[in-house]
Amino acid sequence: MLKTDFASGDPAMKFSHLVLPAAALSIAIALAPRASADPLPMDNPTTINGVETVCTGIGSSQQDPRWPSYPVRVEFSNGGAQYLAGAHVTLSSGGKQLAAFDCSGSWVLFRVKPGNYKVSATLTDQPGSGERSATFSPPARGQKRVVIQFPIQPNQ
Repeated sequence: MLKTDFASGDPAMKFSHLVLPAAALSIAIALAPRASADPLPMDNPTTINGVETVCTGIGSSQQDPRWPSYPVRVEFSNGGAQYLAGAHVTLSSGGKQLAAFDCSGSWVLFRVKPGNYKVSATLTDQPGSGERSATFSPPARGQKRVVIQFPIQPNQ
């Protein structure tokens, strides 16, 4: 007779009822398709749904004279205020998604119309870092710096 209760103390029953379903779930999550997002080319302005967007911020590309003309600069950093590179980014306004993409840099620049926006990000190479977001409105002049900080300890 097959025992199906955990009180039996049979280690094989506990293994098959607890570990195997957890393993199957882990595999299903790993194989599930990610949210559709195209990677943006580095340092190349791209227009997505009318929003000019640039993925940049690594090395000397930070000094590109074009970047200060963008009204919004989103930066990704860790708990030590050090730049983090590689994020899945979503930009929305009024509850409508405007753009979703992967950026291998530590900055994303946006040229957006006046209004209220939300930018969300998850790190692409830091499992479990969670999603972080910020809201912003572009300034009338200059550049607004939006920092999305992830609670990851800096490398020592």
